[in-house]
Amino acid sequence: MLNKTWLAALLTVAAFGAATPAYADDGDRCDRKLERLEQRFRDIEARRGWEAASEWWNETGWPKYYDRCVA
Repeated sequence: MLNKTWLAALLTVAAFGAATPAYADDGDRCDRKLERLEQRFRDIEARRGWEAASEWWNETGWPKYYDRCVA
């Protein structure tokens, strides 16, 4: 019984350890994507105004980010 418990714990730790770096990479990637989206919003806002930037954000920017990083 003790050997089975120990083996299960070891496998759990190994699985978690292997999954953590991949998750961290996705988090970093998504953070960079969000920063680029925010910068793009500011660029559009500076050129065409807040209304146009808001429309872009709601129709294009946020849905793409949400599909790739949140959902």
